[in-house]
Amino acid sequence: MAFRSDIGPSIPPELIDLIIDATAEDKETLRVFAVVSKSCLPRCRKYLFRSIEFSTDRGENILAERHESLRSIIARDSQVQTYVEKLLLRDIEISRTPLPWMITYTRFHETLDLLRSHLKCFTLIADDYEWNTFPASLKLALMSIFTSPHLSFIHLQGLQAIPRACCVAFGSQVADLTIVTSDFTDMVDPDLPVAEDTLIPQNLYWLHLEDVNERSIENLLNAWIPVPSEDHDRPLFPHLTALSVGPTHEDALGPIWELVQAGKETIQYFYWDYAYGSQARPINTRGLNLGILQQLFAIKYEVTFYPDDEAEAMPNPPDHFDGLISLLQTVKPGTIQKLDVKIDFKNFHDAVESLRRHDGWSGLDHVLASDSKFDYVDQFIMELDLETLFSEDDIYVETDLTVLKAEMETLLEARLPSLSNSYIFILTVERQRI
Repeated sequence: MAFRSDIGPSIPPELIDLIIDATAEDKETLRVFAVVSKSCLPRCRKYLFRSIEFSTDRGENILAERHESLRSIIARDSQVQTYVEKLLLRDIEISRTPLPWMITYTRFHETLDLLRSHLKCFTLIADDYEWNTFPASLKLALMSIFTSPHLSFIHLQGLQAIPRACCVAFGSQVADLTIVTSDFTDMVDPDLPVAEDTLIPQNLYWLHLEDVNERSIENLLNAWIPVPSEDHDRPLFPHLTALSVGPTHEDALGPIWELVQAGKETIQYFYWDYAYGSQARPINTRGLNLGILQQLFAIKYEVTFYPDDEAEAMPNPPDHFDGLISLLQTVKPGTIQKLDVKIDFKNFHDAVESLRRHDGWSGLDHVLASDSKFDYVDQFIMELDLETLFSEDDIYVETDLTVLKAEMETLLEARLPSLSNSYIFILTVERQRI
């Protein structure tokens, strides 16, 4: 039926669909369309329910009300559950008694299973919770999501003791896998179906592991690719294009090196994400030989800057560029074309002091200028990220970011003269003052 207003002629449904499509990201406008005409409702619901979030940060009563509202809509129109492509579960807190509603409420677990059919992206941000404390209904619901036929993206954060069956499941469909501050075991969960021995990820192209320990990486890798024998090396990832790692301990370098080896024919982007503040010093990367990466195109290196007073308190004061220089020295000539370096500072003062005094800048410039294999680098990005612009003790009165950026760029050109005409400088500030 064509839409008809009180003041004008009917509008062709095809045009109405185009209008609704054009406002797909504006939920308020979509809700208006949905109540104006019943003929608009299905098209609006397609976008209104495309992404769903369940979070405990607004209180469990509101969360429960939202859940029951969704269930009542699905009961009237089962097509709605097929519209859901993105599902986010956030802030599952465990510091309270009783346990959080999302963990204990069986009806919610049934809803998760209902929403899996066309799910493409799933994110779970937990509060350091252990898998084996979940009830069987939640385990099975999550497992059904992990094996959903259309799922391509998974982000897990703060989930501990993830069993082998889940590791194998990640390899079945997922193309983009991000694991943060979580760990994997090789244990069998009796509440789950028996997993296959191994399942080489056929679709995995992006793997991000941040603050994941040595044993967990090994367990994940062993679930995907058979352990090498005397006569055979591990099989290779068929499509792994980007590997991003953020280790917090040097013990993790061994299994990370195994990941690099398993992706030696396909990895194009290597990201070293080490931005954990002053509680841990940068890790030596000399155990990683990126020269085996035949298709390497870009390296991104992120590290936190340590002021002198913090560095001096460490057993081995860190060189912030040592890891990057070690990686660059192993690169195969004629491969890398893009280099992105990001350094996180507490404030403007620390950034300026680093540019003026830290020898690592000159060391980086020397490596890039003296080795012809970096002649192929046609894009160099230098990112400086400031947690704050000024601290309370700073005497700076200038708050014009354009002026401050120009000052830092002048210092940067003096420290990296070989790149003075061929780099992109990015300055970001999270907030103005502490």
